[in-house]
Amino acid sequence: MFFDHAKIHVAAGNGGNGCVSFRREKHVPRGGPDGGDGGRGGDVILVADLQKRDLQAFRYKVHFKAGAGRPGQGARKHGANGETIRVPVPLGTQVWAVDEPGDESQGSLGVAGFSAEFEAGDVGDTEGGLIADLVQPGQEVTVVQGGSGGRGNARFVNSVRQAPKFAELGEGGESRWLRLSLKLMADAGLAGLPNAGKSSLLRRLSNAKPKVAAYPFTTVEPMLGVVDWSGEGDMFTLADVPGLLEGAAEGVGLGHEFLAHLERCRLLLHVVDLTGYYETEPLQNFHTILDELSAHASTLADRPQAVLLNKIDAVPASLVQEQRRLFVQEIERMRSGGHPAFTYTLGENVPSAEDLVWPVSAATGAGLASLLRWVGPLLRQLWVPAAAPVTVEVDAETVGQEGRHVVYRPLGAREGAFVVRQEKDGFVVRGKAVRRLVSRFDLTNEDAIRYLGERLDRMGVYAALRAQGAQPGDDVDIEGFAFEYQ
Repeated sequence: MFFDHAKIHVAAGNGGNGCVSFRREKHVPRGGPDGGDGGRGGDVILVADLQKRDLQAFRYKVHFKAGAGRPGQGARKHGANGETIRVPVPLGTQVWAVDEPGDESQGSLGVAGFSAEFEAGDVGDTEGGLIADLVQPGQEVTVVQGGSGGRGNARFVNSVRQAPKFAELGEGGESRWLRLSLKLMADAGLAGLPNAGKSSLLRRLSNAKPKVAAYPFTTVEPMLGVVDWSGEGDMFTLADVPGLLEGAAEGVGLGHEFLAHLERCRLLLHVVDLTGYYETEPLQNFHTILDELSAHASTLADRPQAVLLNKIDAVPASLVQEQRRLFVQEIERMRSGGHPAFTYTLGENVPSAEDLVWPVSAATGAGLASLLRWVGPLLRQLWVPAAAPVTVEVDAETVGQEGRHVVYRPLGAREGAFVVRQEKDGFVVRGKAVRRLVSRFDLTNEDAIRYLGERLDRMGVYAALRAQGAQPGDDVDIEGFAFEYQ
């Protein structure tokens, strides 16, 4: 089976803890603090891999976790960084952040948000949206980043604090659920009703071996084939998707999933059955599929197209000529109305309507050699559909000549924004920066608590509490940690 959707959970490694250590060495009086820093946690990176056909591997392995950073040691020895893991995915994979609430064990991710009451600005990460569209071999996206390593006590020395007895804890690594969807990367795609002969054409034109039989819906999954159109190694890829029905854009017969695989194609070859299998006029069948392409995505029906009148071996030559005349006439009518699917240019020339209607036979091969000699050069001149735009905030840097490396960072509030609320049992402080700060220290260590208090004061948390009416002795909940206001 062909798997084009998957949901996975990715977890970066935690940072290693900083070390509390003092130099104890013979003949070295007052050696001082020498605790080293913890190592950084590993990232999880998705990589576009040409060797991967679909997302089937994620049926058996759903959870991916990078290595944790090692703790620091005495003598200012820093811990090793955690191992970063690279997860290969097929070319054409779209990566989406999951934003639905629910139980993570059920494959969904609950997102916590906080309403700003003290300081303007949203607090908390905004999840959801497209993270990356991996369309180039070797293209990478870092979907979760490892936590930074904690600083050792040697890093907290100053003129007043000369022998700190605390260190920083390692930061927790990011984790999230992701939804992967695959859209095939093909130069041209075959579109048409079931039993129009698309799979037979793919089988005849390429080395692909799709199942072929005398009943509709023989093809139940998308197929790719490589076509040597010149006989001299000039190639293009051709996609065959299962037959489409009226209402496919609304999901009839899995049509929505199948139509998605045509979105990458530069050229659509519209396959029409001339034998009257559906007891409707071929021209009517042609418009049925054209309407479904338009309903699925406004740009899909506008994609450059040509019409293949298939199974000419099974009907009289007079019928073939008449149907070709009708289709040429219809394309000229659509052109006069400005329909972009049939008004594209090749250099400075516009193909004639006759050039866009090809009588062919998948059974005998009639007309296919001429078709390939037309399609091959045409594909070199047609525009390439752009990758879907990334809709979330990213940091990006070029990596070699193979593509771009994108680091995903969810949209969120300013780093220093926080919220102070007065509640029945005391005061509550929420915010990304304070959450990150209080999670980095051992709150059973008095020296660490004093240092944390200094940092919170510099951030303005105490001033905000005073503004809300906090009095000495009031209970304060800072991101789940209980403190007494002093």
